[in-house]
Amino acid sequence: MKKLITLVIIATAVISMNAQDMGTTVVLLKPSTVKKKVDKNDADIQDAKKGIKAATWQKRGELYQDVFNIGLEQTSEGMDTKMLTLFYKEPKSIETENMEDGSLKETYIYDYMKYVFVNDALQQWEKINPIHEDPLRVAIDAYVKALELDTKGILEDKIKESLIEVKALLKRDGVNDYYSEKYDGALGSFEDVLEINEMDIFAGEIDTLMIQYSGIISREIAGKTDNDELYKKSIGYYKQLADADFGGPNTYLQIKLDYMSLGDTVSALEILKEAYIKYPDTVNIIANVADTYIQMKQIDEGIAFMESAIEKNPNIPESYYWQGRMLINKEEVEYVEKAIESYSKSAELDPTIYYVWYDMGYIYYLQGADFYDRSAEEKDDAVREKLIELGKEQYMTAIPILEKAYELNSINENVRFETLDLLQRIYYKEQMTEEYERVKELKANM
Repeated sequence: MKKLITLVIIATAVISMNAQDMGTTVVLLKPSTVKKKVDKNDADIQDAKKGIKAATWQKRGELYQDVFNIGLEQTSEGMDTKMLTLFYKEPKSIETENMEDGSLKETYIYDYMKYVFVNDALQQWEKINPIHEDPLRVAIDAYVKALELDTKGILEDKIKESLIEVKALLKRDGVNDYYSEKYDGALGSFEDVLEINEMDIFAGEIDTLMIQYSGIISREIAGKTDNDELYKKSIGYYKQLADADFGGPNTYLQIKLDYMSLGDTVSALEILKEAYIKYPDTVNIIANVADTYIQMKQIDEGIAFMESAIEKNPNIPESYYWQGRMLINKEEVEYVEKAIESYSKSAELDPTIYYVWYDMGYIYYLQGADFYDRSAEEKDDAVREKLIELGKEQYMTAIPILEKAYELNSINENVRFETLDLLQRIYYKEQMTEEYERVKELKANM
């Protein structure tokens, strides 16, 4: 199961609710008792006198917090089965499953809850026939009504404390839904937190973690359902993060990815330009701006951008690399030499960047192959010999450069393979048998 959300948020969400004084008697919420109280409150809010009292609605919010907490009041993610049974006694039944990765999955089933353990650590839970499917939404609405009726602000501080608790419960619920792959439910919970933060009593509090997770889940659902509106929602959340200076350059890169998913390369480029203004020395931003220009086939504009970037900071080796990438996309032959100059400058500033060497070696390989191809069609003996000489010269130039690219590259298997493939072709053409056999074996062992 894909888990982008770390346990840090879970700990944050539940720590205040699960800290127990070892000397305190544990009292569990009894579903039947809570249900009776809910039924009574349902009647109270319909009563002509009680229904217009802020306290009635405040009580409703508290009751629906209890509805949510049934079966969860003594649990915490990661707790073991022994601790669970200490509080909730033995389950009605236990289902076990051996997972593909060798983990043991156990589901403890009670009248109102299912608790899922993996290797004896609580991972997630599921309610059975709950009193209400979305009790925290009811609690929020109840507290909003209570604030509306509390014209003198007598209950405001207490309601605010309760809403802080609701936010923690929503975070916990959202994380559980996320781990259970109920992405719509997770998104709804996190967005409810953001809604609470917009209330006047929280003075526009910004919860960047919830904004980020709402963006993440919006994007995940969009990717699974091809829902463009959710990509747009994700963009909106990440723009809030950008405005709050949260997440640094990566926030802008996520927005760019969402725009690209929408097929909106123009907006993708614009958001990257905004990022570049804020983070002009960030290599990943420069690379993404350049790559987007290439994808849009706006090569001249891209070259101009790279010249400007280099002028502002001439000490970033990757800038020269991307300048080279731009230049080799020009059709005119003279730009190839300019591209090699840019690659050479990049290698001079940082000789450890493998893809700089690979690109340079590939250019020399292509030039050599072109000369050899032309020689095969040439009728004039002298011209043909000259073309062969030039082809050999370019191949010999390419060899040490490609060997260096292979030596430096320990992370990209595809490029490593392509590097060896180019070397194998060169060694075969130049009848360098020993070297040919060496790279052939290296390829075979990848």
